[in-house]
Amino acid sequence: MKVFLMYYDRYQSATTSLMLNREHIVLCHSNKEMFTCISNKATVIETGLPKGIQNNFNYGLGLLEDGEWGVFMSDDLVCGRELTGKNFTRVDHNYVLDVFMNKVNKIQNNRINLIGMNATGNELNSTREVSTFGLVDGRCFAIRKTEFTFHPHIQTIPDYYATAYHLEKYGTNLVFNHFFLDFKRYHSGGLGTSDDRLEQKKKDIRTLISLFPDTVKIMDKKSQPKGSHVVIKYKRARK
Repeated sequence: MKVFLMYYDRYQSATTSLMLNREHIVLCHSNKEMFTCISNKATVIETGLPKGIQNNFNYGLGLLEDGEWGVFMSDDLVCGRELTGKNFTRVDHNYVLDVFMNKVNKIQNNRINLIGMNATGNELNSTREVSTFGLVDGRCFAIRKTEFTFHPHIQTIPDYYATAYHLEKYGTNLVFNHFFLDFKRYHSGGLGTSDDRLEQKKKDIRTLISLFPDTVKIMDKKSQPKGSHVVIKYKRARK
């Protein structure tokens, strides 16, 4: 199982590569020689593709064999967290990644091709150990190589696109709710802050809803501008 890290322009400050104790592939768009925060366990590939994380996601998929699982991770890893009793506590990040990858390797159901971890860290939403319908968060997820590719024009919410696609095609996915990897989100550098990406996100949401009107919807959120938040409509997984 290959592990891909999605790097853009945090040449000195990206954290994930130096935190991993396993071999991995760093995908960057350009300027690979400028990165000083790369582990000796990494293979760095400069894809030469235009800006847009969806482009490098697709490049990574192209490095997988049909039916092979790949894990994709963001560049700003902070720590691992695991549900202990009623609360998430900080644990070793390599332990969490190992647990996740071991669980993915045991999947036999060929309808399950997209797998994630807890997206929010909210203990109240973590009563079930595994969910079979919902968002597979894009900060760290596993995907099996099929005919699927990320939408070429959806830049800011490719995880919602991947989730909606797989739910409509296969009727299910998996989310392990009792552990996750925590990342620092929407800070400067990388693909930009939430404000930097606001207009593109609204455009991406309109595209997403036009493609999957039965699976996604806009739901206004108090902390976000109107029309900039989308959710997966709940449905029971098909048997």
